[in-house]
Amino acid sequence: MSELSPREEPADAHLRASDDERDHTAAVLADALAQGRLTVDEHAERLESVYAARTRGQLAPLTADLPTPAPGAPLTSPADDAPVRALFSKVRRAGQWPVPPHTVAHATFGAIVIDLRQAVFTRREVVVEAGSLFGKVEILVPDGAQVYDTGSALFGKRSHLGAAQEKSGDGPVVRITGRSVFGHVRVMRAYPYPWRDGR
Repeated sequence: MSELSPREEPADAHLRASDDERDHTAAVLADALAQGRLTVDEHAERLESVYAARTRGQLAPLTADLPTPAPGAPLTSPADDAPVRALFSKVRRAGQWPVPPHTVAHATFGAIVIDLRQAVFTRREVVVEAGSLFGKVEILVPDGAQVYDTGSALFGKRSHLGAAQEKSGDGPVVRITGRSVFGHVRVMRAYPYPWRDGR
């Protein structure tokens, strides 16, 4: 990581950082990304360091060259949290897009691909509400992601290809909820996989 502007180290720099403190730092970075103060690559690099940080002193340099938000000021988010819906169609969301804390993806007689492999995580933990009704939702996750699928299926299917490759660590946490009714919700960890419709 490139050198960040120095700022006086806090007196409590040795104290362990909490999840709330890491999330607040991530929100400050997301705000900076939305305002154009950080590039997508800079944001991704710093966000990775945020969730690897163990102490307050490790968090402080990550926002040292950014304006300090006013106390209580709402932090903007660059993430588009509009629901993703496919009705007799196919929709794909991919590339370096900012992932909101909660994404809704519902496919009805259609298909949705949510590709998180190059996405910008504005929080360490995100939720994807994946619902399928006679349709299919595919979620492509980065290699370091931790995936928890707590959704349900009724005459449908939920699968996680590449689950054996999952490694514990500081990668993003992707929680998948929702319901599959006569449909399929599939998580894929790497590409390509030799799958076919109906498999």
